[in-house]
Formats: sequence, C-alpha cells, structure tokens
Amino acid sequence: MRLYESVLIARQDITAAQVETMADEFAEIITSAGGSIKKREYWGLRALAYRI
Repeated sequence: MRLYESVLIARQDITAAQVETMADEFAEIITSAGGSIKKREYWGLRALAYRI
C-alpha cells in the first residue's frame, strides 16, 4: 500500500479545539473511504510568514 502525507492548514483565528475537530473530521473521511492513518502529529498553532 502506498503512503501519503498531508498537512492541514487552517485560519489563524480558530482555537486548538477547533483544529482537533477538523482533524477528526478529515480522519473520518479517510477511514470511511478505506484508508488508514498510521501517524498523526499536532504541530500547534503557528503564523505563516506570508499570507495565502
């Protein structure tokens, strides 16, 4: 099975709890489509150097 990596980027004004909820929702989408999550890392809330 191939391994894929993804990074979730969210708005700067949301809380850590909201980030966790979003990550759980994405994990549910992946697992419901037959995928599996091998590792999950929380990098914390950070400001980006440039606006997207």
